[in-house]
Amino acid sequence: MAEVEQLSEELTTLKRVVQTSLHRGQLSKGVHEVCKAIESKQAKFVVLADDCTEESYKKLVVALAKQFQIPIWRIEKGALLGEWIGISKFLTKTKKIKSRKCSSVAVKDFAIEVSEAEKQFIENKIKGL
Repeated sequence: MAEVEQLSEELTTLKRVVQTSLHRGQLSKGVHEVCKAIESKQAKFVVLADDCTEESYKKLVVALAKQFQIPIWRIEKGALLGEWIGISKFLTKTKKIKSRKCSSVAVKDFAIEVSEAEKQFIENKIKGL
């Protein structure tokens, strides 16, 4: 049970960091923008969905991140990442009309709304990746 709570805390914190970075213009999304952020060494870390069906896409992002020593945080579902960045369509807050996937995002910097505790949590997590 503690493992589920820890996983939930990790995803909640990651979601907050991704969303605040998106609203402050510090997020790259999609293969082109993510690769550009990695190559220019602007990315602090990359979030990659494991359910991406395009193997060459995953290999490219992983290889670039490894080459430029950018940590990769893996999540299970791209639909979850799509919800976080607002590309899924909702009728109401709870009723989803269309689920759209996003396979990767790169966080360039933490937004000012992110607390020091959240920054520390994310930095400790990406050091272990």
